[in-house]
Amino acid sequence: MEDTLTMRRATASEATRVMEILDDGKRSIARFGIEQWQHGYPDLASVEQDIALGACHVAATAAGELVGALALRLDLDRDYAASGIDWLTANPSEEPVPYAAIHRCATAEAALKRGVMAFLFASAEDLARRAGRSSIRIDTHPGNLAMRSFLAKQGFSELSAFKLSTKGDAETDIVRIAYEKLL
Repeated sequence: MEDTLTMRRATASEATRVMEILDDGKRSIARFGIEQWQHGYPDLASVEQDIALGACHVAATAAGELVGALALRLDLDRDYAASGIDWLTANPSEEPVPYAAIHRCATAEAALKRGVMAFLFASAEDLARRAGRSSIRIDTHPGNLAMRSFLAKQGFSELSAFKLSTKGDAETDIVRIAYEKLL
């Protein structure tokens, strides 16, 4: 990417822009003909919750333009705890957890193929290490071939399929593939 990027926590005033980036991601996923993110989730309320928890991070250009976003959670992920997956790190059902989890990640359409997501993931790894986590977990839809390829290139191990708990939306295709990367 020709522009220097920084990753920082999103502010409450940036929630709408983060949602616009996630909407770009929704349109990208729709091209695969899968249901992931096509029925309301993620929505502005989930972005606002991530921001309030300090979990929403953005990639910003030197000019201040937000070109990517992800949620980096350091708390217990209930879907992962109940998944039955043989994770690479311990899978506790309560705090503390040895992993960080990436959710709701997307690149602005205008910044695609410019290294934004790789930058965000590398920055998230640094944050997770500093927080004492020994791995990062993520999941994606089996049909999201672009994300699956990206995760493999980033050094994530594909582990197993599992079903998400419902998110309160109309999505019925809730099978996901779990990935984890040791830090």
